Amino acid sequence: MPSTMPSDIISLYSASAVTPEMQQFADEVGALDNPGVTRLYLDVRREFRETLKRCKRISRGSGGIVSTGNRMFWGSVLFTRIVVTAKSMDRMLPDPKPGEHWDFSAAASLARNLFEACLVHHWLCAAGLDEDERAARFILFHLHDHGSRMRLLPDEDFDPEVLEDLTRRFDSNPVLSTWDEKRRRVALRGERTPFIQDDVLAEMGFDPVAFRMTYRFFSQHTHTGPISFYRMLEHDRGTGVETRHEKRYMLIAMGFAIDFLGLAAATQLDIVPDAETRPPFLTDAQVRANVEREQGRTSRRGR
Repeated sequence: MPSTMPSDIISLYSASAVTPEMQQFADEVGALDNPGVTRLYLDVRREFRETLKRCKRISRGSGGIVSTGNRMFWGSVLFTRIVVTAKSMDRMLPDPKPGEHWDFSAAASLARNLFEACLVHHWLCAAGLDEDERAARFILFHLHDHGSRMRLLPDEDFDPEVLEDLTRRFDSNPVLSTWDEKRRRVALRGERTPFIQDDVLAEMGFDPVAFRMTYRFFSQHTHTGPISFYRMLEHDRGTGVETRHEKRYMLIAMGFAIDFLGLAAATQLDIVPDAETRPPFLTDAQVRANVEREQGRTSRRGR
């Protein structure tokens, strides 16, 4: 499934941001009648759900294993978040039938969240990284966490030993120790995302320019930017009902989600090679039973 944008969205951006594949797909979708768009929507939704089902197997198969290091632990944590977000997005992909609620902006917000989680998953856990480079990324990751907490809770008393330890690790890392003083000072504050999005996209094999166009489009819907509502009436969308435009836009979200889920699955299988085939640590029934017990509910049978 190629990364796609309808022609009316493509027209908002410079030609340099539009790949031939995107333009071709936009033209093909534009030539379909409404039943044809519905069939395509269902086909792509089926592919998305099959990809999600596979990722769920991998996620469950990654559980119950003693972690051998940061990569395995955080890879499993992040992959769980990726799958949960994708499941939430799946809830926003309605059936084309009367009475269903259609809200592309909600799906776009979840898709944007999913992409960002996949970027972090790759940045920290990608296969083939030099160990010094991977260690450097985890130090930056922990510094960003520390800085984020300090900004979120400015009146909280934080243990100074945490930053002191991270600083020692920063200065002793062969990669980070080569940074100049200004770059080091910024990194130690932990105020910025510790990677450049375009660099990670290039590592993942994505065209950063084409991706950025779609990311900004999703961001408009996440933050209620003007593009998300200016042409609601003209395009017959955004009222919660099924329309041609709602389905076309849903195709964008699903297509990108399929691509990113596939890459995240490949990374996770490099971490836990048998995750797709090994039995899950807990069965579905055990998970449900644990939830009911922890929430203080009992089954009728147990009363």
